[in-house]
Amino acid sequence: MRFTANYSNKVDAKGRVSVPARYRALLERSEFSGIVVYESFKLPCLEASSREYMDELSQRLAEDFGAFEDEKEALAATILGAAFDLPFDGGGRILLPQSLMQFASITDMAVFVGVGEKILIWEPAAWEAYRDAQREKARAAAMRLGAMRPRAPSPGGDGS
Repeated sequence: MRFTANYSNKVDAKGRVSVPARYRALLERSEFSGIVVYESFKLPCLEASSREYMDELSQRLAEDFGAFEDEKEALAATILGAAFDLPFDGGGRILLPQSLMQFASITDMAVFVGVGEKILIWEPAAWEAYRDAQREKARAAAMRLGAMRPRAPSPGGDGS
């Protein structure tokens, strides 16, 4: 599954929010008709994915780390131990637990941002600040890679 684009949706007083239809269409192909959501350990937002992605992550932890390695325990507790399986209701909504909403400072609106295999769920102002900072980093990285500089003509090319 590859999630792209971003969408803003209203969160009701109970914490229900509609998952964007484009994302739901991908997630409904899963054996679990819903989304797995957890606190990001890197950003002030929530992360979400399919159950299959979480199963793959769990498998990678088992394969890449020894059973009692501190790094495995840290990742497993932080991600797997804090993940909520949130099923879609009849209207394509999920019910965000209060603890997740508080962590990400989400109140009446949520921005869903597809970043490949995951979805980030942000409070709108926090998303805008993060997006702007990432654009600056992307510009700097693109300049370093030469992606934004004109290419020199190839030797022997038609220079007329």
